[in-house]
Amino acid sequence: MISSKADNAKSWIWVLPREFAAWGKTEGLGWIFVLKTTIAALMALGISLRLELGQPVTAMITVYIIMHPQTGMVLTKSLYRVCGTFAGALASLTLLSLFPQERVLFLLGLSIWIGLCTAGAALYRNFKSYGFTLAGYTAAMISLPLVMQPTGFFNYAVNRVSEVVIGILCAAVVSEVVFPRSLSDSIVRTMQTRYADFIRFVQAMFSEGMKPQEIDSAQLRFISSVVNLESFRSSVIMEASDIRTHDLRLRRLNQDFMATSTTLHSLYQLLSRLKKADAPATEALVSLGESLTAVLVTNGEPALTAEEAHQTARRIAAFRATFPEQVDTIRNQYAAGFGNQANLDFETALELVSRFVRELDDYASTYASLVGERHSLKHLENMDFAACTDPVVALLTGARTMVVIMLTSAFWIASAWSNGASAVMMAAIVSALFAPAPDPALALKVGLVGALVGFIAALICKFFVLTSLDGFGLLCAGMVPFLLVGPYLTLNPKLSMIGLGYIMMFCFMISPSNMMQYDPAGSINFGSALILGVASASVIFATFAPVTGVWLKRRTARLLRHQVEMACIDPLPSITHRFESGTRDILQRLAAKQTVQDTYDKDMLDWMFIVLEIGRAIIHLRQDSESVSLPQPLLDSVKNTIQATASLFKRPNERRQIVTLGHVEYSIELVHQELIQEELGKKLREALRRILASLHLIRTSLLDEETILAATVAGPQATVQGEIRYAS
Repeated sequence: MISSKADNAKSWIWVLPREFAAWGKTEGLGWIFVLKTTIAALMALGISLRLELGQPVTAMITVYIIMHPQTGMVLTKSLYRVCGTFAGALASLTLLSLFPQERVLFLLGLSIWIGLCTAGAALYRNFKSYGFTLAGYTAAMISLPLVMQPTGFFNYAVNRVSEVVIGILCAAVVSEVVFPRSLSDSIVRTMQTRYADFIRFVQAMFSEGMKPQEIDSAQLRFISSVVNLESFRSSVIMEASDIRTHDLRLRRLNQDFMATSTTLHSLYQLLSRLKKADAPATEALVSLGESLTAVLVTNGEPALTAEEAHQTARRIAAFRATFPEQVDTIRNQYAAGFGNQANLDFETALELVSRFVRELDDYASTYASLVGERHSLKHLENMDFAACTDPVVALLTGARTMVVIMLTSAFWIASAWSNGASAVMMAAIVSALFAPAPDPALALKVGLVGALVGFIAALICKFFVLTSLDGFGLLCAGMVPFLLVGPYLTLNPKLSMIGLGYIMMFCFMISPSNMMQYDPAGSINFGSALILGVASASVIFATFAPVTGVWLKRRTARLLRHQVEMACIDPLPSITHRFESGTRDILQRLAAKQTVQDTYDKDMLDWMFIVLEIGRAIIHLRQDSESVSLPQPLLDSVKNTIQATASLFKRPNERRQIVTLGHVEYSIELVHQELIQEELGKKLREALRRILASLHLIRTSLLDEETILAATVAGPQATVQGEIRYAS
């Protein structure tokens, strides 16, 4: 019995470290972030109290806003926080000097400034957006308490800026010193996860193992991964990491992935149409795709290690080398019995498979070069990610913020409420912070819930806990249980806005200082003003041209169609990357939600599919037609086809669709006439085949009756029916 207990004790000694290590790699990472954030906030509070600054809570709030699990993100946010703070201080100085003791004009100017900053935050991406956000609400935090006494600006502004800088330094130091998490690790994990998911997606597409709804969800995840990787890449420059030397490779990886996924979709669409038409070579083409998927996995799984990634890249290269022989075999087996139309379908499918193999080889090689750091790549170009924000949406976002601040300011002036300035300040802060969210109205609604919980928690902490404590150490001990809640909630994407609203309300209401004031009536009055600010922003964002409104979703669809116009008109250099990244960036709000909520969301996703399919075909058509000397009639016909396609997507209707189809079919006829000539050179013949494949792909897309384009062209009744069908 004693021996058994001893054995059990020994086993626990060996098991506990392993269990702790496993916990530390999963749930423990979240708790480490929570503790780091709390330590940094209390450190900022202590330094501010020691320096006897006026509002140490500003330093605490700064920590909570810029803290991130990855060190690189914290450093980058800190840089833009400093820039935004100084810009906001300069704006507040300008407004106070222009309208001294003129509250109405000052508030009007402040609302315009914050509205412009919020519009800039909606227009730009990543931490440029964050810089605009900070420049907006910092002006409100500094200038609102001084609107009637502007002579105290210098001392007040120096105190606020000092508190912000202290919060930034504390967050940066704690993030770098206490269990630092490299952003490069997140980049590698993102690449590995996306690569594995995409390979499984390819397998499922060729095996017909995915439902339309699953394809939609997968595409949204891929869009989100593209945007996230670009965000990580732009932030890693502030981190001492080897991944910084791979900046061009990261851009190339995103480009290769987008190109490969677009070609896969076009191939899947064409194969689906061939199956519906019961084309004789469909089974052989699917078998060819399945043989490709077999080389993408090791023991049935996608590459997980660097060595597996290199092995996969080598297998794809070997498959690509033998691909022409496989194509010739299939062509000899089936092409003799084809008619002209079936042969055109077959050759177009083969061209898409060939392109997919080539792009997949590029993607796997780029991925292997990043994971293994021993694979060389040639022709690395500077591929900038093309943000494609609708300026009207950005202006409306700014207008909503202006309306929020104006209405809250009007209530302050009309009611002569002593805490009205606090309501305006909170409305400005939450409007600027929550406006860039995918759904600002929903974010503000859940943020209001967090603020209400924070209000109750602050009253309990301040009047039932802190009143019995004395000294900085006990002050921290009394607040820690409440402070841990906010960062913990932010770790869950569904609860992050509740956590942000909670921690802001809690910190503002506690407002720790060297001389604490315990005034229940005053605290309730102040907290009510803060809640009013959040509530007013929530109501306005939900009612005044919300981003989830039908009108704005239709504008998004028009913006997607404009991408095809861009593919038809813009200069060819780097057009593929601008087209691919811009098209996906348009749907970044929908991708961030990771769900299709209504038929209009479904329409936007369907428009993305048809835009990518036809847009890429147009780009390849332009590139191939300019790579060789085409006969003038064919060149003119191709140009007419491109112009007609641009016109169709600018304003889809039945007449323009018929005109576009006419140009496409005439161009196909001219290409056939050229291909029957025996004296053609090899380069020209290959270019003509690629041109023919692109033209036929455009033709099949225009003739497909189940796409959103067909539903739109057919009229209002068909559009309603098309909303419930998958565009395939």
